[in-house]
Amino acid sequence: MGGVVVAKLTNAADMARSVGVDPKAYRQALRNANFSWHKHNDDWIVELDSDEHSSMRTVLVTLLKRKKA
Repeated sequence: MGGVVVAKLTNAADMARSVGVDPKAYRQALRNANFSWHKHNDDWIVELDSDEHSSMRTVLVTLLKRKKA
């Protein structure tokens, strides 16, 4: 029997808060990254473990490194 697979989602604000980064600063860094898959003014909501999520994590790690420096 096939069940419905529900994608687990996350968003920029939750990702930022989970590591102590200001969500507004994170969203600005994401906008600055200018990802081709993100449309202007869309919410930063992605499926966990997707390529988009990986891209967002990379930006977050960069912000964390700057914060600690």
